[in-house]
Amino acid sequence: MQPSWNPGNTQYRGDVLATMEAKYADGSNASQASWAPYQEFNAAFSPDYPGGTIILTPDFLNALHDGEPVTLTFHFHSGATVTYHVTKSQGSVTGTTS
Repeated sequence: MQPSWNPGNTQYRGDVLATMEAKYADGSNASQASWAPYQEFNAAFSPDYPGGTIILTPDFLNALHDGEPVTLTFHFHSGATVTYHVTKSQGSVTGTTS
């Protein structure tokens, strides 16, 4: 598995990333923090402001169930949200925006 996953170009436009939620299609919480949908900043995800990306960490990706789509909702301090859908399958991760 790759050390991290970059879901693509993120246009921060001066906004600051606050947190990320991760849920499976059945509504259950995804990743190593299964007791809550909100993931730990810099442990599951981190912003790369200069690069215009959000990075998902290996720990987060390794904790995902193989073949089960996950909805990621990124929350910004402005109140804006961005949704991504990711699926880990046989060691690789694919994703799409909503």
